[in-house]
Amino acid sequence: MIISSQGFGHFTKGLNNQDFGIETPRMLLVLDGCSGAKYSEVGTRLFAQLLLRKEDFDNYEKFEENVKSIFEKIIKKVKEDYPNRDELEKDFIMENLLFTIIACFKTTDKYIVKLFGDGYIVSQNKKGQISYMRYSYGQCPPYFAYKYCSGEEFECYKKANFKTFEFDRNVFPKIGIGSDGIMPMAKGEIRGFDSFIVANNNVMIESAIRNNRQSFFDDVTFAFFNEETVTS
Repeated sequence: MIISSQGFGHFTKGLNNQDFGIETPRMLLVLDGCSGAKYSEVGTRLFAQLLLRKEDFDNYEKFEENVKSIFEKIIKKVKEDYPNRDELEKDFIMENLLFTIIACFKTTDKYIVKLFGDGYIVSQNKKGQISYMRYSYGQCPPYFAYKYCSGEEFECYKKANFKTFEFDRNVFPKIGIGSDGIMPMAKGEIRGFDSFIVANNNVMIESAIRNNRQSFFDDVTFAFFNEETVTS
């Protein structure tokens, strides 16, 4: 299940929902576009479309290489329209390709989360208790696109890799992922929200977000596997 909603702050500023998500029986993907980039919603949707065309695209063992090849393919294609490297970086990469990437893969015995940027991992233990693990870099989160930008300020990202987390399904029967826009949920500001997750109550989760829209300044995207989902 994936729920994505435009943040109230973006609504008041006339900005589109810059998040995007993909769901398959064995993968959840959340892409959180950078609010400071003009067209990050274009980048998230373009990336998602190209990923879906990859063979075995939701195989966690191939995911990182697929991400790398998609970025390189996009940049290679637009180079003819941006022959000047500075313009390519400033006007295309920095305006279109800045987004956090969070993927959760479901295998027979575990969940595997891969994260590049900031966001949340939401876990449920066998007692039904919900925990929110936040990964934040403040106002300047790392983006995969920085690997293709020159300048000293981007050098630290050249060798950066995805953070990988594994969760035993016998210990954690449910793992979800979310953009940093779900902060009001994590802070407990949305009444009853954790119980809706435990109950797999998609309708109530969507209603809670909609009814508390003004609490969500940033776009909010939340994803978890429903219990009836079967791993292929």
